[in-house]
Amino acid sequence: MMRCIPIMLLLLSPFILSGCYDKLEVSDTIVVIAHGWDIQGDNKLLSAQLALTPPREGQLQRDPKYMTLCSTAPSFAQAARELSLTLPRQPLWSMADTIVISEKLALRDTTLFIDTATRNPHIRYNVKLFVARGVTPAEIFEVQVPPENYSGTALEKIIRIQTGQAGIYMPIDLKDFIYRNSTEGIEPVIPQIVLESQKGQKGIRLQGTAVFKGHQMVGELDPAQTRGLALMKSGAINSTIFNIKNPLIGREEEPLKMSNNLCLELTSYRVKVKPLINGSHIKMQIVLEGEGNIVEDNNTSSICEPETVQDIEKEAARALKQDIQMCIKQAQGLNSDIMGWGLAINRIHPRTWQKIRDYWPEIFPGIPANIQVKYRLNQPYLQKDAFLQQ
Repeated sequence: MMRCIPIMLLLLSPFILSGCYDKLEVSDTIVVIAHGWDIQGDNKLLSAQLALTPPREGQLQRDPKYMTLCSTAPSFAQAARELSLTLPRQPLWSMADTIVISEKLALRDTTLFIDTATRNPHIRYNVKLFVARGVTPAEIFEVQVPPENYSGTALEKIIRIQTGQAGIYMPIDLKDFIYRNSTEGIEPVIPQIVLESQKGQKGIRLQGTAVFKGHQMVGELDPAQTRGLALMKSGAINSTIFNIKNPLIGREEEPLKMSNNLCLELTSYRVKVKPLINGSHIKMQIVLEGEGNIVEDNNTSSICEPETVQDIEKEAARALKQDIQMCIKQAQGLNSDIMGWGLAINRIHPRTWQKIRDYWPEIFPGIPANIQVKYRLNQPYLQKDAFLQQ
């Protein structure tokens, strides 16, 4: 028996020492920073921003730092395969943090990419989504956004950082979009990006929000309407800066050269959205309570007087209420329940929802909203740090 053991080990040694045959070396891969989904006639157009190998220690950074490849095929899955066949390395699709959808595809049918994206195990559900307005995803990927090396990475950081500064846009990932697209009583939205020229250089800018109804883009929200949408969801933004009419304008004691506007900051807010149902009548009640500071007053005097503070608070509440009203008006005009009112009715009054769910597209545009906004000024003096740090 003892003699058999060495013989058995000798026979098994090739299997024990062979290791993993499917092992993938880092040098055989290339990182996908972002990928874009577009259509070209009846074909699908897939584009990818790929990170080139960084320089070794002691070497200078070579230029460019990335490359953009495109592939066209009858399906996105085939386009991805065709793109892979042109590369000497295996693309790591799971490393992408950003997906850019063309406006052309969004207007036609989002199922053209959603079906493939949900079936592909290499696409993460937390990738951030953007709609390229008026340009192709490939054009977005070719733009340099210093100090970031890749525009795909820059997009994810821009949308994340602005929630604590501009406070307008809500980041939307693939999971959010699929949930809104497959849930009754709520419709999807995706932030839009555009190209802009500054001093001869192309740049990327967040510009409005794409509004969907079912699987199609039906319109958009402008920045003010987009902020109104965020204000109707607690925690959607950290803070926001907005302008109001200077309440001292028109008073006899107003100083000379006074600015027409004051710049305020909303540092925190709480909002409750509740459907009020009385028989066949439905009304949405929206109550928002916020607080903040003055960021810039442009030499306004008497800013600390109680009467002036109250006037500022009233004007601030009016401005925030107007953003909400504009968002609701636009959503109802597009007949897209991006606020999730139907979902709120289903959660609080499920029996009522069962009765009206089939008629919701006819009911939603005519639902009135009772909006109550209160704003409290914490510091009547100027904010020392007007540019928020994260």
